[in-house]
Amino acid sequence: DPAAAGVGVHTITYTFTDANGCTNSASDDVEVFDLPSVSFTAPADLCIDAGVQTGLSSGVPSGGIYSGPGVTDDGNGMTYSFDPAAAGVGVHTITYTFNDTNGCTGTFSDDIEVFDLPVVSFTAPADLCLDAGVQAGLGGGTPTGGVYSGAGVTDDGNGETYSFDPAAAGVGISTITYTYTDINGCTNSASDDVEVFDL
Repeated sequence: DPAAAGVGVHTITYTFTDANGCTNSASDDVEVFDLPSVSFTAPADLCIDAGVQTGLSSGVPSGGIYSGPGVTDDGNGMTYSFDPAAAGVGVHTITYTFNDTNGCTGTFSDDIEVFDLPVVSFTAPADLCLDAGVQAGLGGGTPTGGVYSGAGVTDDGNGETYSFDPAAAGVGISTITYTYTDINGCTNSASDDVEVFDL
């Protein structure tokens, strides 16, 4: 049992006694190698739409293999790619495995979390005539804390309301977009249309 023997050179002896009561023995050594010391740090947490992260590394010593959900090892013993969309939302374990010259294997794992995008909704105001004037104090975007944008739109900077000027937007269908970023830094948006009628 190498674990019971411990790291180092150990002598194993075989002793035999024959029918005449004569005894002899033979010995040989076996060396138990320690596992390689391996370290690894996963990249920072990501939003699911962050795209494939390439050229990642941090496994020490170099020459190992990276594995885990969404992980593609580059085959060069140094780098890998991570695809948050392929991994999916949740906490995922990335493992770095290294085999040393003695054939001993060391591993080190670290976690990365993939965040889902926030659920965002928005309803535009009712359709308007060109001369309706600036519509102030409009809202409709959830959750609160986002930013409104689009033709004829002026965001109030409070995360809740905006103004819409049909004359500035012009005749036709205008798209108003509400964009929200959550505490994880993940961004999503929702859009809706308002039509401005000519007189």
